[in-house]
Amino acid sequence: MDELRPAFRKYAVDSTGKVGRVTGRYLGSVYLRPPGGGKEWSVPPEELREPTEAELARIRVFTTPVQAVPQ
Repeated sequence: MDELRPAFRKYAVDSTGKVGRVTGRYLGSVYLRPPGGGKEWSVPPEELREPTEAELARIRVFTTPVQAVPQ
């Protein structure tokens, strides 16, 4: 990942292992929001990395819509 400019709306993993979607950049920080929604947090860009395939699979669980089943 380009440490200085992680792609907007792509997923990244911070140094603590938290996964989030890049929502913006401001004053040297990158802002992330968890998959499926939640509270945004900021991280220095040098502490980010690209998610592994396993992490991407976990992200898909939270972001894939599920159709309701009639009962």
